[in-house]
Amino acid sequence: MFFIIPIGSEEGVRRLPYVTIGLIVINSVIWIITALIVGGQISELNQINERMLEIEVHYTYQLIETDPALLNEFDYEEIRKRILDGEIIPVGTEDYRQWRRLYENFTEKSGQMLYNKFGFTPARFDFFKLFSSMFLHGNFFHLLFNMLFLWLVGCNIEDDWSWKVFLGLYLIGGLVAGIFHGLAFPKSTIPLIGASGAIAAIMGAFMIRHYRTKIRFAYFFLFFIRPYFGVFSIYAGIALPIWFLQQILGASWGMESGTAYWAHIGGFVFGAVMGVSLKFFGIEKKYIEPMVEDSFEKLKMSPKMKEASRLLDIENMTDAVPLLQQVVEEESLNYDAPLILARLYYESGNDEGARSMYEKAMDIALRTDNADLIFSLHDELEMKQYLRFFSEKTLYRLANFYERAGKYEEAVKLYGLHIQIHQTSQVRPKAIHKVHMLFRNQLKDEVMARNALAYLDKEYPQWLQV
Repeated sequence: MFFIIPIGSEEGVRRLPYVTIGLIVINSVIWIITALIVGGQISELNQINERMLEIEVHYTYQLIETDPALLNEFDYEEIRKRILDGEIIPVGTEDYRQWRRLYENFTEKSGQMLYNKFGFTPARFDFFKLFSSMFLHGNFFHLLFNMLFLWLVGCNIEDDWSWKVFLGLYLIGGLVAGIFHGLAFPKSTIPLIGASGAIAAIMGAFMIRHYRTKIRFAYFFLFFIRPYFGVFSIYAGIALPIWFLQQILGASWGMESGTAYWAHIGGFVFGAVMGVSLKFFGIEKKYIEPMVEDSFEKLKMSPKMKEASRLLDIENMTDAVPLLQQVVEEESLNYDAPLILARLYYESGNDEGARSMYEKAMDIALRTDNADLIFSLHDELEMKQYLRFFSEKTLYRLANFYERAGKYEEAVKLYGLHIQIHQTSQVRPKAIHKVHMLFRNQLKDEVMARNALAYLDKEYPQWLQV
C-alpha cells in the first residue's frame, strides 16, 4: 500500500478566504443531498438490470457462435442494441416482450438519474449542464480529494486576485474544462461530473503565481508489513507540472475512463494562460492589485475612520474633521487620517495645520517603509513647497530613504535642503559628508565632491579629524 496526498502549502493568506470556503460548503451540501437521491436511484436500476440479465444469460451463448469478439470486449451497449433489434432473443417470444418492457423501464429510469439530468453529456451538448456538472460528485472520495485540492490552491488565488476574479476563473475554468472533455469525446453518452476541471484552472494559476511556494505532502507506505509515513515539501513549480504530466499520460491512452483527464488538462492550461496573461499585459498590476489593496484598507479601517470616510463622501467636513483628528491621536500608524487632514487644511488655507499633518503622514510612511506613499507624498510636498518646513529629523530620514532607494540626485537635493535650513543641527556635518560621498561614488562628479568636502572642512574642521 502506498499513497501521497497534499496537505497544505507554506504560503499564508491575509484574510479569511470566504468564497473558497463557500464553494467547499456548497459542493459538500450538494453531495450529501445527491448521495441520498442517487443511492435510491442506483438501487432501483440495479434491480431492473438484474432481471434483464436473468433473461439475457440464456441467450448469450449465441454470441459465442455469431460474434465472440463482441462478447470478449463486453460492449454492453452494443449487445443490448442487438437484443433490441431481435438479433439475439427472438422477437415473438415472451422473453423478448418481458425484456423489452424492462429495457424501456431501465432507459426511462436512467434518463431520470440525477447525474444524467445535471451532468454534462458531450453527445447532447447543454450549456446549463456544463455548468451544473461542476457541483456534482460521484462518491465521498471524489468530493474529498477535489475539495482538498481546492483548499490547497484556492485560498491563495482568492487572496491574490480578490474573490471576484477568483470566482470568475473558477467558473469559466470549469466550463473550458468541460468543453475540452467534450472535444476529446464528442460522441460520449457518459455524464461528466465533478469540480476537478474548475479546480485544475486554479491550480494552473497557482503554479504561475506561486511557483516558489512549497506544497506539503503526507506519504504512507507498507514495506514488509512495516509502515512508513511522514511529510515532505516540494515547490509548486515542480509538483504541479508533475501532476499535469500525469494527466497528459492518462489522456494519451485515448480511451474515456473514470478520470476526466482532458478536462483536467483544459482547465489547467486555461488557468496557467490566465496567470501569465494577467502578469504579461499588466492587468494584475494596474487593475487587480489596487482593487485588492483597496478592499484590505477598507477592512482595516477603524469605526471612526469608516465614519469619517462616510462623512467625507457626503461632503460633511464639519463633522469629519474632528473624527479625523481623533484618529490621528489614537492610531499611530494610520497615515490616511493625517494625509486627508493635510489636504483639507491646505484647501481651507490653514498652512500651519497642513504642514503639520503632511509631516505626520510622512513620518508614518517612513516608519512603515511605504515606498509608494513616500514617493507620491514627496512629489506633492515639492509642488506645495512644504519640505522646507519639515523638522531636521524627518528631512534627514527622507534624504536617507532616497539614498537607500538608489535615487541619488534626489537624495543630494534633500540633504542639501537639510544643510541649508537646519544650520544648527547636530547631524548637519554628517549630511554634508553624505553629499560628498554621493557625488564621489554614485554620481561620479569629482568637482562637486571636492566642493562638498571643502565646505565640510571649512564649517566643521574638527569633524574630519575625528
